[in-house]
Amino acid sequence: ALNIPADHPARDSQDTFYCDEEGSMVLRTHTSPVQVRAMQRLKPPFRAVAPGKVFRQESTDASHEHTFHQMEGLVVGKDISVGHLIGAMKTLLAGIFGKEIEVRLRPGYFPFVEPGFELDARCPFCTEGCSVCKRTTWIELLPCGLVHPNVLRAGGIDPEEWSGFAFGLGLSRLVMLRFGIDDVRHLLSGDLRFLEQF
Repeated sequence: ALNIPADHPARDSQDTFYCDEEGSMVLRTHTSPVQVRAMQRLKPPFRAVAPGKVFRQESTDASHEHTFHQMEGLVVGKDISVGHLIGAMKTLLAGIFGKEIEVRLRPGYFPFVEPGFELDARCPFCTEGCSVCKRTTWIELLPCGLVHPNVLRAGGIDPEEWSGFAFGLGLSRLVMLRFGIDDVRHLLSGDLRFLEQF
């Protein structure tokens, strides 16, 4: 339903925690499946948000964890464009941070959106590069894009009549940026001295 075939790299055991030997049960790697259910239950136009805990088999570093909270958003309506997506993301981030933050869009590939983008935010910790931004002065913040017509069809929505955009937001990364935390691993450390600051 999300336009991800069985042989897609995102289903590789190097990225996904499989719970059975057949490879049919996984810990969810994103909250996107909720979007399909929203499309099947709601009539356009609509907006939906899907928060949840996700699991990825990846190395941890200052800006990545194997377990984190994610929020995905979906907007379906008439004549939705990339301009609507950019406006919504800027409004969302300004609301979270209490001010406009510098962002950029880079092309990105995700099978459930077309075109797809990576939205990056300017690193709040440095001006020349640090461990959080991997020496680039930018932090990858969220994947986004216009909903792929195949995904709309799978949700029972006619892509000739309706369009939409979707985004996925790692909440841990937002907390890092919002509160000036330089290492995402602090959030799951269980260290009360750290957690009681918030």
